[in-house]
Amino acid sequence: MRRMMPGLPIILSVLVSAAVGAQTPAPPAQAGVQQGVKVGKVYVSGENPVIRLLDKEGGTPLVVASFWRIIWSPVGAGHVCYITTGDGKSPDDLRIALVDNQKLFEFLTNEVLGSYDKTYHDRPFKTVQATFGSSGDTAAEWQERCTSDQYKVELAWRDLYPPFQLDTPAGGSPNPFGITSLFIPAKSADVIVNGRKLAGGVYPQMRGPAQSSSAFLAFSESWIK
Repeated sequence: MRRMMPGLPIILSVLVSAAVGAQTPAPPAQAGVQQGVKVGKVYVSGENPVIRLLDKEGGTPLVVASFWRIIWSPVGAGHVCYITTGDGKSPDDLRIALVDNQKLFEFLTNEVLGSYDKTYHDRPFKTVQATFGSSGDTAAEWQERCTSDQYKVELAWRDLYPPFQLDTPAGGSPNPFGITSLFIPAKSADVIVNGRKLAGGVYPQMRGPAQSSSAFLAFSESWIK
């Protein structure tokens, strides 16, 4: 009987193990963790459609409506609708925030928006408890309604442009937050307060290479750092 060389079983075992290892691919999950994954701290996530009605193309905003439907934040879900008209010098100018979660208003105003835009503190918003509802079709027209004892606010976006995805990296100036959202710009929009349609127009604007305007829907939006 032919005798096996000393140490040969160990060598064969090592070679077989190496061959098996070479044929076994790395688990996909492990490979994915190593490549191109961005992780950030989320401050708010939800929707933030905006209407800016200007006096002329490239001109001064006469009305700004910034509507927030927040699905997640550290202080819970809810709605905030900031309405600004004029510069505060006229007694008829508005600076109100319709809300259904006071803690959410304070978090948005102090920890997010007011952290880089000091006008939120220099010209404070009066908070008003309200209820909220939406309707429409994002392929054609969208409406948001904010109703309180004192104010009935109706926002409408019409004649919508093709949508595009916005991905703004964190660390910019003046806004240091990273923002991802689905943008759907509008060619026309209305802000109606207590039955009165407010003055001003919607004008086209470019947002990077994409066609946008001074009124837009912003859905699936997250603010991160």
